[in-house]
Amino acid sequence: MRILLTGGTGLIGGAVLHEALSSRPDAEWVALVRATDAAASRERLIARLSRFTDQGSARRLLAPVTILPGDLTKADQLAHAALGGVSHVLHLAADTAWWGRQRVRRVNHDGTLALARLARRLPRLGRLLHVSTAMICGAAPPRLVEEEFYPRADVDHLVDYSRSKAETEMALAASYADLPTVVARPSIVVGHATLGAGPSGSILWVVRAADRLRLVSCPLDGSIDIVPADWTAQALLHLLAKPDLTHSLYHVSAGEGARTRWSDLGRAFTRADGVPRQYHRLPAEDGGLLRQRFAAAFGLNDPVRLTMYRAMRAYYRFCALNTTFANQRLLAEGIAPPPSLPDYLGTCLANSTGIVEQFADDLDMFLPAAADAA
Repeated sequence: MRILLTGGTGLIGGAVLHEALSSRPDAEWVALVRATDAAASRERLIARLSRFTDQGSARRLLAPVTILPGDLTKADQLAHAALGGVSHVLHLAADTAWWGRQRVRRVNHDGTLALARLARRLPRLGRLLHVSTAMICGAAPPRLVEEEFYPRADVDHLVDYSRSKAETEMALAASYADLPTVVARPSIVVGHATLGAGPSGSILWVVRAADRLRLVSCPLDGSIDIVPADWTAQALLHLLAKPDLTHSLYHVSAGEGARTRWSDLGRAFTRADGVPRQYHRLPAEDGGLLRQRFAAAFGLNDPVRLTMYRAMRAYYRFCALNTTFANQRLLAEGIAPPPSLPDYLGTCLANSTGIVEQFADDLDMFLPAAADAA
């Protein structure tokens, strides 16, 4: 296998590289990285991989990886000898900003279609694994979402990011049906089952902040579909490499068997610090209570905390959906069920920074400039 990877500098991309380069030496990797030259691209990959291992090991693991500096939106213009032998494409690159429709669409939609045009030129291509998001289900999904329910043109999306991902899936199906495409839709990726918060504090800060505020936006016996980055990487590599797959769409999700219940999270937090939890439900339109508790817990006296508060309001809307993404298709392909967040929450808390400091991993997703860029 020779695999063309996009998005290696993100959380899931770093987990994929760490898993693949550490334990799967039977594949060659070619990484498309947004940077001015190959040296800068390699340093970006090393910085990400160093969050999974020490820097020396990261450099050693990445040594055989072929680096292609470039812009995803111009992927169809790439010309490199290594591309001729590419047999698989793992497409993870995305602009994850929640707001800023034109900018997000340019990367996620236009960039993916540019990659699809490149894929048509790859003579040995056997699979294009396009990584989307389970949140293409929008603002009013059923409690249990099956893969075939979406994408749909009539969905009301909560954020521009999920809208762009849905539009991209539909465009691939309409205009590039000739490609050997498989779509994987991860749910909410939080932490690492063995490395905890070391690789990233992304979204973990949301769970910790909700616990600090003692507020949940769904029923108190509700749940949220969360999976760890390492299991997500293993699942994607399995879908990439397995010769015969039954379906072309898969949720990479916790499903009904491993979804994270808020009651279990409360008990996990109590095990970590010994303080009993009692959560309260946040009324759907009660922004005053959330603001009051947030100000008391974290303050609203600087731009970072104000941005974090806005992000928290947005995440509470997602959590209110109380949605689980079916994963029977994935499990039937031979992938073991994921651990539930309460199972590895203690590991995450053991090497967590402060909640506000942890928010830094997601800050760019919520900056006002992201919307202004549109």
